[in-house]
Amino acid sequence: MESNGVRAAVRLRQLRGRIERWRCTRAKRSPMPADLWTAATELARELGGYRVARETGVGYQSLRDRLGDNAENGRRQASAFVEIDSAALFARAPAAARAEVELSDASGMKVVIRLDAGKSVDVGEVLAAFRATRR
Repeated sequence: MESNGVRAAVRLRQLRGRIERWRCTRAKRSPMPADLWTAATELARELGGYRVARETGVGYQSLRDRLGDNAENGRRQASAFVEIDSAALFARAPAAARAEVELSDASGMKVVIRLDAGKSVDVGEVLAAFRATRR
């Protein structure tokens, strides 16, 4: 069974092909069709805007603007962050087990925190610091 990431990568490759076919047949300087933008924004929510823009050749800022428009229309869900106590995660795990917390923004910027068993982190604080560096 394929994972969601593999399916998203396949959809990204298919979208890239659709965009390339449109570019070969379009009238010069015509706007990209709405169905291609819709597919690009859906994938950007899953894979990150930077990756989708880079791999499809669409303008990053245009994609980001469309993601922002969708967020204002209530189509984008806000994430909730909580403090993670890795001791609870590892209650039945081997002593050498670790957990990862990954934060990413729409541009594709990522922060990965690796926790050893018994360690905790305030994800809200990390998120605030992450956002502060992005301004």
